Amino acid sequence: MDQTFSQWPPSLWSEDALRWNFHPLSHAQSFDVVIVGAGYSGLWTAHHLLKRDSSLSIAILDAQQPGFGASGRNGGWCSAFSPMSLEAVAAQSSKQQAIELQQALIKSVDEIGSYIAKSDIECGWHKGGTLSFARIQPQLERIKASIRLCREFGFDESFLEFITADQADSRIHIPNSLGASYSPHCAALHPAQLVDGLVRQLQTQGVHFFGSTRVTRIEPHVVTAQTPRGAVTASSRWIIRATEGFTARMPQFRRDVAPLYSYMIATSPLTDKQWGDIGWDNRETISDGRNLVIYAQRTADGRIAFGGRGAPYQYSSRIGPNFDNNDTIHALIEKSMREMFPSIADIPVTHRWGGALGVHRDWFTSARIDLNTHIASLGGYVGDGVAFSYVAAKEVAQSILSVTPNHRPLPIVNHVSPRWEPEPLRYVGINSLLRLTSRADETETKTGRRSRFIVWLLGKLIP
Repeated sequence: MDQTFSQWPPSLWSEDALRWNFHPLSHAQSFDVVIVGAGYSGLWTAHHLLKRDSSLSIAILDAQQPGFGASGRNGGWCSAFSPMSLEAVAAQSSKQQAIELQQALIKSVDEIGSYIAKSDIECGWHKGGTLSFARIQPQLERIKASIRLCREFGFDESFLEFITADQADSRIHIPNSLGASYSPHCAALHPAQLVDGLVRQLQTQGVHFFGSTRVTRIEPHVVTAQTPRGAVTASSRWIIRATEGFTARMPQFRRDVAPLYSYMIATSPLTDKQWGDIGWDNRETISDGRNLVIYAQRTADGRIAFGGRGAPYQYSSRIGPNFDNNDTIHALIEKSMREMFPSIADIPVTHRWGGALGVHRDWFTSARIDLNTHIASLGGYVGDGVAFSYVAAKEVAQSILSVTPNHRPLPIVNHVSPRWEPEPLRYVGINSLLRLTSRADETETKTGRRSRFIVWLLGKLIP
C-alpha cells in the first residue's frame, strides 16, 4: 500500500485545507460512472457529468484523499495557457481548431470564477492576469515571438500584449526588466481550497468518495483496487482514468505518462513596507521568459509562493515522499526568487514542497473516450491543469453523454500521444532534456545570445 498522507511532506496549501478521511471501498459495488483519481480532472469530470445528468450515480476512488497530488501542490494559477503552442495544436488538427481550443481555455477561466462565486468557495480567487518578464535579450525575443504567433492566429491585445519596462515596473518592480507580456486571462488562487469546495459541492449532489483505494487495473466496466482490507472491485457503465502524474503506477499504463517533478517555496507574510517596495498590488501571477519554467503568485495572505521545474526524473517513473523535497532544486528556486525580489533578501522561506506533473511523450494534453470499451482518460497538462482539466473534463462528459447536438470536439479529444521509451532510454532522454534546457538558460544569461545548437537539439527531443 501507499504511504499514509502524513508521511508525505506538506505544502503551504495543505495548512489551510480540509483533511478528508474518506473510507476505502470495502466491497464490490456498482455505479453508473467510476472515476479513478480525486484531483481536478476527476472532480471536474463529475461536475460536468452531473450538470448534464443529475441522476447519475458516480464514485470517485483515490489512493489517498482528494487533492493529494498535483491539484493540491501546484502554483495556484488558473490560466488560459496550455503546454502546447497554437502552432503545435494546428499541426495536429487545423488552425481553426487551435483557435477553438484557445477560446475554450479563455472561457474556462471565467466559468471557474463564476462557479467559485456562485458556490461561495473561499479559495483566495483573484483574476489579476499574468505577466511574463524579460530580463535578458533572448527572453525578450521569445516573449515577442509568442505575441506574434498569437496575432497570426487572430488573438489581439485583449488576449496577450507587450508592455514596456516602465509599464511592467509600475505593476511589479523586478530589476533589469526589459518589458513583459501581459494577459488578463489568469487568476491566482489557493488550489487545495478549490479542491475542498469542489468536493463539498459534489457531496451535496450524491457523489460517493472512497479514499485509501489504489486502483491497480482498469478493464471494461470494472476496476480492481487494493485497500487496507485487501483487493476489491467496482463495476460501472463508464470508467474514467484521471490519475495524471500517478498514472505510471499502474503497470498497464506505465509508459503513457511520465511524472516530472516541480518544486515550490513560500515565504513568511511580507510587511506593508516590503510590499510597497515590490508593488504587485493586483496579484498578477508572474513568470519570465527563460526556458526552464519558473512561476509565482502573491498569495491572499501576503506571501510569495515561488516555483520552478528542473528536478531530475526518477528511474522507472517512481513517485514517493522522498522525492517531494530536493535541497539543490529548492536552493536554486530560492536564489531565483531573491534575484527577482532583492528587497526581500532577509525574509525567511517557511515552506518547501514538490509534486509530480503528468507529461505525455509529445507534451500534448488529451481527453480520450473509447465508445467500445466505455473507458475514458484525461490529462497530460504539464502543470497547466487547473483550467485545462475543466476543459478536458467537459469534453469527456459531452462525449460520454452525447447531450450537445452538433458538438465539435476540441483537438485534444482522442489525441493519441506516442508512448514513452522503455527504461533506461526514458531516464536518459528526459534527464538529458532537462539538463539541456538548464544549459540553454545558463548560456543565454552568460552570453546574452541563444545557443542555436541547443535550440535545435531541444526541438528534436520535444516533438
